Amino acid sequence: MEIDTRELRLLVRKYNAEPDLQINIVPERTAFLLVDCDEASAVKHVVEREICSALSTARESGMRIVYLYNAINGVGGPNDVTTKIHGLDYLENSWKPLVPQFNPLIRPLDNEAVIPKSHKDGFNGTMLDYYLKTWNIDTLITVGFHLKSCLFHTCVGARHNNYRVVMLRDCTNASEFPDTIDDKNPEGGWLRFVFLRIYETDIGYTSTSYDLKRAAFSTNGER
Repeated sequence: MEIDTRELRLLVRKYNAEPDLQINIVPERTAFLLVDCDEASAVKHVVEREICSALSTARESGMRIVYLYNAINGVGGPNDVTTKIHGLDYLENSWKPLVPQFNPLIRPLDNEAVIPKSHKDGFNGTMLDYYLKTWNIDTLITVGFHLKSCLFHTCVGARHNNYRVVMLRDCTNASEFPDTIDDKNPEGGWLRFVFLRIYETDIGYTSTSYDLKRAAFSTNGER
């Protein structure tokens, strides 16, 4: 099999769209964005299976790779709402940047951007938008943690900054609550179901690591 670095036809999901919807992905104008995939935030089995596979495909396709990580637990002093809401009032120097540690399977390469953030939306107060625009990026493929938190809000930020955004829905986790788990729900739980429904209605497309790999590799020019 050989990889096509010119243009990919990616199978995606969008609410109320045809079930076999595909979109064109041009790798040189696409960034693969890992949100909070450092070991302080990530779910290990998702990182080592789906995210590792998707990252490998993105690299081989020639996509720009960008990491976001939580640099701080809050943004400052004792009245910081972020530290309060997470019960971290006891921390001193919560403004001090942390050095992220990544699973060796997804460790950033020397030429890949690693950008700190202090908000759930990775575009808020960071150089992410500027960095992407310097590379003429117009499409983001996003993975990471968590679906109801930083990954979701960063995708909203991408949409507001006029990027086409595709979330790989198997490259995150739902963090279901005990009363939202439902084996009869097609997504396995109501939290995941609702967040994906909101996302696929108003924000962008979803796909999977398997579909990304299938789109990237071709045999004798056939998909």
